Amino acid sequence: MLQQMRSGAASWIAKGLMILLVFSFAIWGIADYVRGFGSSGDVAKVGSATIGQAEFAEALRREVNALRRQFGPAFSTEQARQLGLDETALNRMIEDRLYVQAASNLGISASDAQVRDMIMNAPAFKGMGGQFDRLAFEQYLRNEGYSEGRLVAVLREDIARTQLLGSLFGSVVQAPTPMVNAVLQYRLQRRLAEYIVIDPARLPAPAAPGDAQIEEYYKANPAAFTAPERRTVAWFDLTAAQRAAVMTVDDEEIREEYNANQRAYVTPEKRSIEQVVFTTEAEAKAAAEAIAKGESFAAMAARTQKLKPEDLSLGLVTKNDLPAAIANAAFALEKDKVSEPVISPFGFHLLRVTAIEAGATRSFDEVKTELRNQIGLRKAADGMVKLRQQIDDQIAGGATLEEIAKAQTQPIKQADAIDAQGSDATGKPLEALPKVPAFLSETFDLGPDAEPHIIDTADGGLIVLKVLAIQPAALKPLADVKPQVVAALTERARAEAATERAKQIAERLRSGGDLAREAAGIGATMQLSAPLTRGGQPAERSFSPAVLGAVFNARQVGEIVTGPAAAPAGGAIVARLSRIEEPDAALVARQQDQTAQQLAGGMTQDLVQQYKQLLQKEIGVSINAAARAQAANF
Repeated sequence: MLQQMRSGAASWIAKGLMILLVFSFAIWGIADYVRGFGSSGDVAKVGSATIGQAEFAEALRREVNALRRQFGPAFSTEQARQLGLDETALNRMIEDRLYVQAASNLGISASDAQVRDMIMNAPAFKGMGGQFDRLAFEQYLRNEGYSEGRLVAVLREDIARTQLLGSLFGSVVQAPTPMVNAVLQYRLQRRLAEYIVIDPARLPAPAAPGDAQIEEYYKANPAAFTAPERRTVAWFDLTAAQRAAVMTVDDEEIREEYNANQRAYVTPEKRSIEQVVFTTEAEAKAAAEAIAKGESFAAMAARTQKLKPEDLSLGLVTKNDLPAAIANAAFALEKDKVSEPVISPFGFHLLRVTAIEAGATRSFDEVKTELRNQIGLRKAADGMVKLRQQIDDQIAGGATLEEIAKAQTQPIKQADAIDAQGSDATGKPLEALPKVPAFLSETFDLGPDAEPHIIDTADGGLIVLKVLAIQPAALKPLADVKPQVVAALTERARAEAATERAKQIAERLRSGGDLAREAAGIGATMQLSAPLTRGGQPAERSFSPAVLGAVFNARQVGEIVTGPAAAPAGGAIVARLSRIEEPDAALVARQQDQTAQQLAGGMTQDLVQQYKQLLQKEIGVSINAAARAQAANF
């Protein structure tokens, strides 16, 4: 969400630069930074600034939560470790410190007005009326773990960093035209291939695997035969809607709300109106006289202006939908009557009202219940912040989940032995679980010894949960999964047989064999691919990326390539490059500008990386590996 705020306030140049920087974090890593300084508890030192363990741990938590929002609650801390998320987070923080100090050295800073504008204009903080909403702002601070002061400091640094990079690299890089054309020639080239698919099911069945082979495969692939970790969790939830029903709302408050928003309960009169517009007043008067003598409005319009009946209607409109002069005349007419000529900047109008829908005003008594619910909901939403603090204080005081639920008169719900996807032991999703992504992720982050935990929901409510028990992941006994092991071995043997057959066919083709005859020999059909591009679109669905790559690596027409067929069908493919099509000049021309921007972006990224390395040498960076490992304990 913070990145959305940044994007909303930055120029297009700054947006592009920040995107490039994000990619550079993943590409370059932090291996080039100096390691190990002193015995300080800080994770890193960047010039005169430090990165403490608490700050690093909090940044790492935000990185994990961001990936969970992207990939779902099943994204685990173990996966985060495997992805090197701690290194990515630290690298991001070091980069930030480098650029902020460089901006400070150059006298670049962000004003209070710039920070305020960024916060006030952030879409995430706007309410129903499009204005800044304090409740949305405070909920964001809670979700992301920021204090208000810390968020302001982060945004201030971010603005300064954006100004620095935009001023240095915003418009200095342009891709040379020969480079752009060469890249487009490469990208847009198309190739066609004749091919056959070797279906493993048409080959002789492989021998049944022996016990030793089964046991070996079982031991070599434990992840495939391991029951997932399961957890038992209890919780209760509170929503603003639940609390609204018990909010005290008196008649005076309801009357004030009604009076303040009375226009919202008025349904204006609507009329279906037809019109004909004339250039001169004389023409309009002549048409009105013809109607007075018995000619119909539609016949007059057809005779004088060549208009069809469907061309006459202005639709069903309110008085406010029309210019004042026309509105006053139309809404003063009786049904089916024709107006006198009405002048406007467009000419002289004759108007006819064909239907009238009377307006209405909903009385106080009619909307009283609705207003009571609205006020109650608003009061409840305002009170949720205070309620959350009360529950937080109860937790800090050692209260159990049962005690907290009793104080809120809420029943406790429980789910037994669920996996990280929220399914029971049979694999069936539990519908009773809260439809909040953070519920499962927090359930699988907390342990049974952890105190009750609060989760804020998007509608302003909250969930209080407690993990009761953990059933660790466990390897299933071989006897229970033997059929699956045998199936996996059989599938592997069939795939290997198809690959070997593809190699044999390819060798015969390279020695002068015929592809059609080879296809007939295995009960397959020789096919001609659709035009292929390096990006795979459009492509044959049976072509795996390996086969597509092999086709484009072929040096000349007639070359034979092999590779695995695409899942799920499987098998193998033997293909012969049959044609190479160079891109049309017009197509190249249409894509030049976009490609030039992409190449310029990559070149800018290289410059930014070089600038970062220069700052690293000038400002100095060191990392305390022990402190980093301790803080990254997720």
